[in-house]
Amino acid sequence: MNRQRCFVLAVIAASLVGWTTSSHAATLVSDMWSDGTRTDPASPVYSEMGVDSDSDGNLESAWFGNNVTSGVPSLTVPSAGTLRGAVATSSVSWTTYFTPEGSEVNLANNGDSLRITWDFTPTGVNSSNTSQNFRIALVDTPSGARLTSDNAPGSAAYAGYALFLNVGQTTGRSTPFQLLERTVANSDLLSTSANWGNAVNAAGFGNGAVGYVDGQAYELVMTLTRNGSSLDIAATMTGGNINSTGNVSVSTTDASPSSFIFDTFSLRPSNASTTASQFDTSRFKVEFTTVPEIGSLWLMGLGVAASLAYWRRR
Repeated sequence: MNRQRCFVLAVIAASLVGWTTSSHAATLVSDMWSDGTRTDPASPVYSEMGVDSDSDGNLESAWFGNNVTSGVPSLTVPSAGTLRGAVATSSVSWTTYFTPEGSEVNLANNGDSLRITWDFTPTGVNSSNTSQNFRIALVDTPSGARLTSDNAPGSAAYAGYALFLNVGQTTGRSTPFQLLERTVANSDLLSTSANWGNAVNAAGFGNGAVGYVDGQAYELVMTLTRNGSSLDIAATMTGGNINSTGNVSVSTTDASPSSFIFDTFSLRPSNASTTASQFDTSRFKVEFTTVPEIGSLWLMGLGVAASLAYWRRR
């Protein structure tokens, strides 16, 4: 066997290995506010989307908050490494767009996955309440409806999913960790509970369970994974002794998702008395894993098969 043939066969073997491990994972955002700002990059870019364009060591996305108390915005970076959300007597919203408009995460192929990680520490957690007044959305915001400065998201045809949480030191209702789907088209994002339906509750986490503790760090991970024409959705909260185990999870499969496209993460605590007076975020991360479509793999396979056939004839 000559050297040229050995080389070509080695290339073919490498192609086959690549074929079987052809998914691609990318970190779009991984922000820890090292530069002390929350507005980079500004509209209309919104997100560095995997490229540290300002060389500050973070992959940033701009954050927007509404409401001002005594001249201080509800969302600030008081020191490098902390994004602080302050809550008083009325609702606040904190929103980020983790891709530029037109470059949304598209779960186009079977196995494509979006993973959101939010690391935070609450302060001033109330003892107990019966509400679901801390709400979290992972959605697609229609073009033209994105915020360009501090404010709450307006009414629009959002598509995606939300968590409705009962935040207290002890849970005060039977559904303290609930996953819902957007079921109303053109309306506000999180303030109206009737915009969301098809609720799924975390198993084993109900009324009177161990909730959230002042000064304790928590991590929320949300994943969306395409499963044929369906979408697998999962959310897990870890930290402290929540649920007496340090872990609470909810998951479901949506057989008829309204969208496979996502670009927005938004938080809405209704007030301090039913959530907490402060939420300090230490990291926000967005990861996107893509799997090539079957047609591309089939064509690659044809090319490998043709090469093998050629060398057998030689």
